[in-house]
Amino acid sequence: MRRHFSAFCLLFTAAIIMASCLNSEDDTTYYDDAAITSFSLTSAKMTKHTTASTGDDSTYVEVSTEVSSYNFRIDQQKGLIYNVDSLPVGTDLTKVICNYYTKNNSYAAIKSLTSDSLLYFSTSDSIDFSKPRTVSVFSSSGANKKDYTITVNMHKEAADSFKWTQFPDSKLLAGYGKLKAYSLNGSIVVMASDGEKSNLFTMDTASEKNFKATSVVMSADAYKNAVVKDGTLYVLDGQTLKKSSNATDYENVAENVPVKRLVAASTTEMYGTTDDNTIMVSTDNGLTWKADKMESGSDFVPTDDISYVCSTFKYSNNADQVLLFGNRYDETNAKTTTAFVWRKIVEHDSDSNESLWAYYNYDSASKKPLKSMQNLEVLKHGDYLLAMGGKGVNGCTEKAYSTIYVSTDNGLSWNTIDTFGYPYGFDKSASAVSACTDSDNFIWIVMNNSGQVWRGRLNEVAWGK
Repeated sequence: MRRHFSAFCLLFTAAIIMASCLNSEDDTTYYDDAAITSFSLTSAKMTKHTTASTGDDSTYVEVSTEVSSYNFRIDQQKGLIYNVDSLPVGTDLTKVICNYYTKNNSYAAIKSLTSDSLLYFSTSDSIDFSKPRTVSVFSSSGANKKDYTITVNMHKEAADSFKWTQFPDSKLLAGYGKLKAYSLNGSIVVMASDGEKSNLFTMDTASEKNFKATSVVMSADAYKNAVVKDGTLYVLDGQTLKKSSNATDYENVAENVPVKRLVAASTTEMYGTTDDNTIMVSTDNGLTWKADKMESGSDFVPTDDISYVCSTFKYSNNADQVLLFGNRYDETNAKTTTAFVWRKIVEHDSDSNESLWAYYNYDSASKKPLKSMQNLEVLKHGDYLLAMGGKGVNGCTEKAYSTIYVSTDNGLSWNTIDTFGYPYGFDKSASAVSACTDSDNFIWIVMNNSGQVWRGRLNEVAWGK
């Protein structure tokens, strides 16, 4: 039961006086320490979401101990107590049960939300933590006092909420037949081809909302022959490999490069393909190349709509996982309904064995393979791989930009999740669409036709940054 601190002080003073009146054999010790040594939440009311038998969404409220798993930090120097990981949206912060310990029996009182009164800081009554609360701790000797500010952080949006934002349409991109987007050092770079040449456009994501043209002009196929490695954009312009850190000023890396297409990069390697679709590797940023090891033949290496994802390998912090995705538009694969997917694990230890490219064989037993879609683009977003694409090609009957497919097993199987979908008003008639992910985990989508530009992000991915 809460009591005003005046009564609390009287009781504390009386205890000291009575102790002083006891015989000299009393060995009670009073300390000058005043500190909270640990703090945690015990329980709170939480609003939960569920799906009724009718299929409709509904909510219910329960007293949950889930909040007890969130750790609180105590900054003794600044007198701050707070949780780094915010509580889930739907937590009722006005009625929270908490627990705490103090040093050497020091006493704690919490300041009222409406006045300067101090109330006993209870661990059995609910406390309102909807605002930061001031707690004063008094030493058992009565000589010292220390104040703390306790802040309980809670997310304002649900973790599985995905939000799209539309940027102004880009007239610069609208008329091009082919587009490819890249993220480079705080900018979104779009290389666009009109069939005769590739032009380059940039937008600083921190200060701009429109793409601006650069003076860069490259070969018609250069737009799709680029990778980003270590903050550098590498572009294959004809047979000349070029590089730039700002997308506007380029330096020649090598002439007469023995690859016809740049397809992927890890943190230590760069990959390209030859005329016969052999995967080549360079370990010196494109100066020299050699044939890479492949588990399967070059007949399964993608030639069109190519994208790649490089990330830290789940089972080793000293290795990369490179995933290569794409289609093939040839007579042999005229009825192929699935995309072509390859994987390579690149280990960085000096004594590691040289790894090879493994082909994902989507055979008749594969229940949820990646579909063959025009303008196929695969991105990594948090723990998810997201696959976007236009209408189905070859034997695939997928409708244009109808579904964003999701994989949580490194591209082996692909599913649909309600969380991920195209934004309302998305121009599904666009013939050239490209996407990339920036350093803040935002997904960017650019397109011709209407010139729409979209940016989106899942809340939990933003929190994890």
